[in-house]
Amino acid sequence: MYSKAIVTFLDILGFRQLVAESKPERLHKILKIVEKVATPDSSKELSYEPETIVFSDSIVRVRKIHSEENLQYPIGLVFNELLDFVHAQSELIRHGILIRGGITFGNIYIDKNQIFGPALIRAYDLENKFAKYPRLIVDPVLIKEFKKNKLLRRDGHSIKQEKEYVKKLVRQSDDGLWFVDYARAVSSELDEPEMYPVFLEIHRKMIIENCSKFNEYNKNLEKYVWLASYHNALIREIDQSWFKHYKIKKKDMMIKTNELPALQYLET
Repeated sequence: MYSKAIVTFLDILGFRQLVAESKPERLHKILKIVEKVATPDSSKELSYEPETIVFSDSIVRVRKIHSEENLQYPIGLVFNELLDFVHAQSELIRHGILIRGGITFGNIYIDKNQIFGPALIRAYDLENKFAKYPRLIVDPVLIKEFKKNKLLRRDGHSIKQEKEYVKKLVRQSDDGLWFVDYARAVSSELDEPEMYPVFLEIHRKMIIENCSKFNEYNKNLEKYVWLASYHNALIREIDQSWFKHYKIKKKDMMIKTNELPALQYLET
């Protein structure tokens, strides 16, 4: 029997190249980091936490909405899934790992040995056909269901209240699709506010280092150029007073075209 659930499919960006270039020990370490970050916390209430299946460089997460606990007290499953990936993407960035995926809603079957259903196919198609860049796409199907289904929202919250919480975790791209806005949302999730400029600098350096591997523009570089654009858009939005507080020059947090070898020909 199918269950109604939030279904997330994600994979590691550039894993094929990693296999070609890396020793098994490094691949094993990368996969263990991704698995640890993306799988449920065993200390939490498991009925609310997603069921997870890991295979090679891909992970599928399933959050069923009709669990006994969620029927009695909905905790806001959409918000929690998105927040999980704010933490996941931010943590993986520190290890130089990028992921791409899709988050949807629909029918799925899952047990220890099998997983199948329309929602799995939809989530895979979002990752494979639409995500394109290192981003987690939030399916319009999920957004539509979120607006009408109380089991996806926190008990006691109006739809307006819950939408405000969710909107703080996502951003709309130029192609109209919403994705998890981890680099902005993580600012309120860090133990110390002073860690946010550190994170942004790590984010900036990781993008530049990966872009420096390419001498000409291609599909692989395109992914990092998109990420550079995402990074710069966020930096532009941060108020100047924030930079003054941390004694940082705003321009120094931006990624400049002349820092990307394959794009230097655009410089005047």
